Amino acid sequence: MADACLSFRARGIICGLIQALVKRNPVETLKYLLPKTCEFINKIINNSELLTDHKGDMELTWDLFLFAELLTARGDALLNYKKMIMCVFHQCIHIINKDSHLAISNAASNLLKSLSQTYPIEYRLTIENIEEPFVDFLPIRVSSSVFLFKYLQNKHESFIGMGTICELE
Repeated sequence: MADACLSFRARGIICGLIQALVKRNPVETLKYLLPKTCEFINKIINNSELLTDHKGDMELTWDLFLFAELLTARGDALLNYKKMIMCVFHQCIHIINKDSHLAISNAASNLLKSLSQTYPIEYRLTIENIEEPFVDFLPIRVSSSVFLFKYLQNKHESFIGMGTICELE
């Protein structure tokens, strides 16, 4: 039964589910799955001589693929688990099994992608009335007044609007 659970077909389905969980709520998913996965990987590697075994271990390969999918989370969520992630990479760097090596290389690739993506911290044009409902506060009114204020400070700036150029004085 365990071999059927860890099969190649099931791996694709489980990895897709993990990707969906990580994209939807990375903080909670990582909080529950990443420490256990890293613990299993460390326990398997410490209790056996799998680093030099060409046959490999199906459970280790499964856990490494799960680890790789967990590293597709946002970079800011992964930073909390930096020591844990680096410990797994340091232990798995010498694995010679083809499938396990593929899994750890996917994990490294996913980690680099996650850490190099940028996410906006503040996406609004203004911080005024940020707590009011959208019906009461229309950000376009404030952003246009800020735009006009910047250009009205300089008396001889050109203002481009509605397809015409006007001289502001």
